[in-house]
Amino acid sequence: MNRCIATIVLFCSLVLNVFAQNVIYLGVGSNISKSAEMQKTAEELAQYLSEKLGVQVKLNSLKPGKTIEQIQEGKLDIALMNTFGYVIASSEANMEALVVVANEKKEPISYQSCILAHPSTQIKTFTDLKNEATKYIFGFVTASSTSGHLVPRLYLNKQDLQPEISFRDVTFAGSHKDLIEKVSQNEIKVGATSYTDLEELVKVGKYQMSMFNIVWISEPITNGPVSVRKDLNPMLKKKLQEIWLNLPTDNPTLNAKVVKFWHNTSANSLYIPAQDKFYDSIRNMANSMEEISVLT
Repeated sequence: MNRCIATIVLFCSLVLNVFAQNVIYLGVGSNISKSAEMQKTAEELAQYLSEKLGVQVKLNSLKPGKTIEQIQEGKLDIALMNTFGYVIASSEANMEALVVVANEKKEPISYQSCILAHPSTQIKTFTDLKNEATKYIFGFVTASSTSGHLVPRLYLNKQDLQPEISFRDVTFAGSHKDLIEKVSQNEIKVGATSYTDLEELVKVGKYQMSMFNIVWISEPITNGPVSVRKDLNPMLKKKLQEIWLNLPTDNPTLNAKVVKFWHNTSANSLYIPAQDKFYDSIRNMANSMEEISVLT
């Protein structure tokens, strides 16, 4: 009897501790906070989580180069960060993957990076790129972009091309759409972006693939997970995971908007429990975690 009572007391204590945290901070990446539409969706998501948990959920934008500090200072409990951001946070800031966006087969959804050039450059192969590098300014998307900066930079490094040294200069377009548009207009001669985003823009008729020379396409990159602090109450983490896994059926309207946070998704996209090994391919692209940390 005493053991039973003790178990009940412990359970009740754990339940109370779930709500001992008055505010839960939901961190969103700059790709979300810089878009009015996505920011509105993030606010709806925070409200939805608040209602489900019975605890206030506040949005907190992830600050490029400062995310680790935000986590360490207790300003982030849940984070919607990109793939590279998670790899760094899991190594340096005690974050763990909770769920990842998936297709109807319950497989993690991935995307790809690419290097593309305007046809006027006559750069068609990577050998051409190496031979002509000094003539051109190389365009990236943003400093924190996985497919628009970090993955292609790692690939360039492995091919003995140091962007700031090998090319005439380096520039950042600001978004995948802006990078693609500037290459199409010959404003940026060669650059890196999401190949998945390019395919989608071609599919809707914005561009034709013949308007670009595709120099390189990366291996598939798993979308960044919904991640949480490892030291969050286990029951809270379990509840959060349940909310995400059930979101497509409990609130399909909201889910159809939330999945747009990630690459290559559709209104029918689901979530599955995430595994840290999904991101080993990114870790393997670099010679060490130190190399990744320097890039971010």
